[in-house]
Amino acid sequence: MEKRTIRIGVDVGGTNTDICAIDENTGALMVYKLPSSLYDQSAAVVEGVRVIAGEYGFRGEDVSRFMHGTTVATNAILEGRGAKTALITTGGFRDLLEIGRQKRPHLYDLQADKAPTLVSRDLRFEITERLDYKGKTVREISREEVEKIVDAIREQGAEAVVVTLLNSYLNPENEAFVKGIIQEKYPEAFLTVSSDLSRQFREFERLCGAVLNSFVGPEVKKYMNNLKKTLESIGITSTYINHSNGGLMSIDESMKFPVKTALSGPAAGVVGAQYICDLIDEKDIITVDIGGTSTDISLVVDGRLEASDEKAISGYPVRIPSIDISTIGAGGGSIGWIDSGGILKVGPRSAGSYPGPACYNLGGKEAAITDARVVLGHLNQEALLGGRLPIKAENSREAVGALAEKLNMELLETARGIIAVSNANICREIKNVTVAKGYDPSEFCLVAFGGAGPLHAAELMEEMAIQKTLVPKTPGLLAAYGLLTENMRRDFVQTYVMDLSEDCAAILSQQFGALEAAADVWFDEEKIDPAMRSREYFLDMRYKGQNHEIRVPVERDAIGSAESLRAAFTAAYERLYSFSSKDTVQIVNFGLSALGDIVYPAITEDPYAGEDCSAAIIGSRHVYVGGGKFEDYALYDRELLHNGNVVQGPAIVEQMDSTTIILSNQKATVDRYLNMMITRKDG
Repeated sequence: MEKRTIRIGVDVGGTNTDICAIDENTGALMVYKLPSSLYDQSAAVVEGVRVIAGEYGFRGEDVSRFMHGTTVATNAILEGRGAKTALITTGGFRDLLEIGRQKRPHLYDLQADKAPTLVSRDLRFEITERLDYKGKTVREISREEVEKIVDAIREQGAEAVVVTLLNSYLNPENEAFVKGIIQEKYPEAFLTVSSDLSRQFREFERLCGAVLNSFVGPEVKKYMNNLKKTLESIGITSTYINHSNGGLMSIDESMKFPVKTALSGPAAGVVGAQYICDLIDEKDIITVDIGGTSTDISLVVDGRLEASDEKAISGYPVRIPSIDISTIGAGGGSIGWIDSGGILKVGPRSAGSYPGPACYNLGGKEAAITDARVVLGHLNQEALLGGRLPIKAENSREAVGALAEKLNMELLETARGIIAVSNANICREIKNVTVAKGYDPSEFCLVAFGGAGPLHAAELMEEMAIQKTLVPKTPGLLAAYGLLTENMRRDFVQTYVMDLSEDCAAILSQQFGALEAAADVWFDEEKIDPAMRSREYFLDMRYKGQNHEIRVPVERDAIGSAESLRAAFTAAYERLYSFSSKDTVQIVNFGLSALGDIVYPAITEDPYAGEDCSAAIIGSRHVYVGGGKFEDYALYDRELLHNGNVVQGPAIVEQMDSTTIILSNQKATVDRYLNMMITRKDG
């Protein structure tokens, strides 16, 4: 009998923990969803793995790879819950954390506070060293001085230490010297050295990233160690953590650089959407991931993920390679409320998994988006999660009714108002990631996922004039599924500012050669088969005199041609800003993405069954559509839909992990991978 080989992806969100497992021999997909554990994420993770293993009959020893998207680091940053942290920096830069960029968080709000400084001033220490702007030593470092500082840090009981020295992105020698002393005299402290985390300029952002890494480091390390030991106790030994750049890293690397996991879950969803759309040759997509707490929006252009190194997490800027994802507080648990002007607002406050929306009957009293959907008839009136989550529809009517009374509106119109406000918020953010970047959203395919994504998809299509929307086979678990499609990935970025000219080929080759050498070391450390290695190249470029740069993907064989590099930059610049210039172009950062262990899961194709889907109808539901009118929506069981089936709207398609609404002027066609493509009937 052939040994089973199982790959598992687990994504932890603010409301639910999603689990996808795939049998690598047959391509059979196994899914499970359960509420996230409030105090220890690993409890729900391990419980879910045990349940799915028991249900589908495999053992921990059968798991070839366990992949995990986590929000431990994100939550610690958002809640300001971290370790007592000390900082060692260059003389004169002790207060850089507080000075920052001298920008107000909100330009016209004079009362807005900056994010709290995570290192108290008495734990910030200066050393008399200095490198110039080329990375050459100007002032030598003193071992005796560093040792005294490390002793002082230990005496004050700091749990974590950060080392960020001026211009170390060009020359890490002094940081390495300090690192060695700390490891020798205070090995139990969690240590972050900025040049290990980032080799890019902009001192403040590099400092913030390093501080955040140490601030959350001890908590994340504790969680990862606990998870690793618990998984090993049930036979799972190959564990990887999702990186914000859409790739995997070993669990040991995640303990060293926990800040790299800050967008771990949302990144996996985008990768999953990209993988599914590649199968059906959709290269330009807008991903809309609507969960219980937030909505995450991203772009894939010509099959390539949009990337960014500049992110702000709870007001703290960091320079970490990541998928460019825009997040707003709009999810199924987002609460409707009335502002001081009597205007209806929705979010960002969320009911979370506990007490959850009022219909969960766990103590929640305020009207959430989920409650509005229940009132309108969009959601099952008795239970969600395939019957595992009983709901009390009367609670939703009471919660929305209380809000309606304050607004002096009808119950059903208030529920529609909650949905309309949340959709307006999401549409505005879609425009920010498309129109603001020079893209026409109507030319993209919308990919809706997350537990609430398919509920909003049809409405977003109408409001944004988008022509088609893809709802994946398991939309509520796509982030977990995306983990199954990911590969080992590490981004290497080095700042080197230079003018683009005809005689710069040698420098270009030298800079990329150094990155390739570093990537080869990483490939070897991770024991990645040479046949399973690949690289992607990019440059961050700008016009000379500008303060910000744009990322330009490049091909390796074009790197020696200044003309082709300028043409690629000009095309990207014109798309963003609708004009270009003949000014000198500068290269600011050289980048290389190393990808390894490229093994995609087997995926089964459903045999063609024709357009007739009447066998999947399980009933009908009275749905309020506005203006005092109701329509009967046919109810479909997603598990009974097959390749070629066409669902004519108005319809509601139910499944364990989500519910899809199809409006009266729309239809949904099921493809061979059991995705549904929603289009207009006249389209």
